[in-house]
Amino acid sequence: MEVVRERSAALSETQRMALLRHIEQRPIIEDRSTSNTINDRKRKAWDEITASFNASYPDQIPRSAKQLKRSYEHIKRK
Repeated sequence: MEVVRERSAALSETQRMALLRHIEQRPIIEDRSTSNTINDRKRKAWDEITASFNASYPDQIPRSAKQLKRSYEHIKRK
């Protein structure tokens, strides 16, 4: 039996800008260190970003930290 996963809608330009504002408030995200302490702080920062982002758009389907992180990586590439 195949599990079909529904794709989420792409982030709008407004949502992309909001995501960038949330990330700018947490410079730990851009830290290139990989120690356990830094990684824990990054994970916590992404959880905070996810909570505040989803609270900003209650009428939208909630995004996971993984989805927002991937969206941010796509934005950075452009």
